[in-house]
Amino acid sequence: MKKNKDLIYKQLKKITTSQHFVKSKISCDLLSYLVEASLEGRNPKEYTIGIELFGKKYEDTDKPDSNIRVYIHNVRKKLKAYYAEEGGKDPIVFVVEKGKYRVRFDSQKDHRPPKDNRFLLPFIISLSMLLVVGFLFIKQLNEEHNPWKKLPVWQSFADNDKRTLLVLGDYFVFSGNLPTGNVGIYRDFSINSEVEFEHLIDKNPELIQTLSKSHLTYLSKMAVFCQSSIYKVFAQTEGDIHVKLSSDLQPDDLKNNNIIFVGNYKNLGLFENIIRDLDFPFGISSTSEQLISADDPCAQIYEPEDSSAKETDYALVINTPGFSDNRFLFFLSSHDIGNISAVNQLTSPDYLLQLSQKHPKQLQSNDFKALYKVEGINKTDLSFELLRVD
Repeated sequence: MKKNKDLIYKQLKKITTSQHFVKSKISCDLLSYLVEASLEGRNPKEYTIGIELFGKKYEDTDKPDSNIRVYIHNVRKKLKAYYAEEGGKDPIVFVVEKGKYRVRFDSQKDHRPPKDNRFLLPFIISLSMLLVVGFLFIKQLNEEHNPWKKLPVWQSFADNDKRTLLVLGDYFVFSGNLPTGNVGIYRDFSINSEVEFEHLIDKNPELIQTLSKSHLTYLSKMAVFCQSSIYKVFAQTEGDIHVKLSSDLQPDDLKNNNIIFVGNYKNLGLFENIIRDLDFPFGISSTSEQLISADDPCAQIYEPEDSSAKETDYALVINTPGFSDNRFLFFLSSHDIGNISAVNQLTSPDYLLQLSQKHPKQLQSNDFKALYKVEGINKTDLSFELLRVD
């Protein structure tokens, strides 16, 4: 501690007049001498103390003086007794270490005995056990209420460090003159990209006077329902998810993110080549074109239907590895009802558990294609049937 000489001298006087020192002139004189020497920065030896304090004469200064050692020992002993009783609250503690002849001036707080907490040990052990049991209980409770991380499909997204992009398939539209005489937008189901629009103009150059590309796109109602269901899953798994339109997707997005795509077979955008490269043991077609091509020319082809009575849709769920330790999950359908129903079912823990029990090999591999037949009216499914898992 920083030396406060006035306080040190005050404490020295208190010690030398205490009941432990007052009757021993040698101890009082020796302590006073050591304190003065220490304040001056000196570290006296035994013969120095003998000469300067006791007026001794030594023929051999290397020979130890046993009397000095005894005096020093007595000073240490008296200091210990003093601080155990009278000096227990002194701001400074005088310390003469063994083998040394200078005084160290310590703060009282450096010499307070550690608190005896042995009586707390049973309580500490009990509290620790309660905390462990509580932690295990909460963990089990969380797993029961948050089963997503252990369920197929979503487990691979929950365990992956990459963020997830929820890509919503938006539809290509173009501008033109409306029958009302105003300018508006058109949606042609056979034109789903700028490339197809350019082909239309090339074949019909006269349309360039009335039609033009639009910066607008549109989403069907399906996007709202599906986005809400998927976001609920990620809220519970605490995954990082962001939404993006398929028309805004960039090639780097396919490499740097996990992807969940929800859209129509006709608005795949950048995913079109990925889907085309996958192997399918079945096909899906519309009245005008092949939507999903089968590898086997004799494979069964499924064709969605739309009548005044009901819609029949074939929803396809594809879970597959991406390009760089990322995951791709596709929800594809021809009508809104297909994706709404498929996403609703695959964001249900009960349904996923049943599905994984019936098809453990396919789902646990995190690389599968599930085809569903969905029938319904006005975006409300009346039946949902799993046709196959490959």
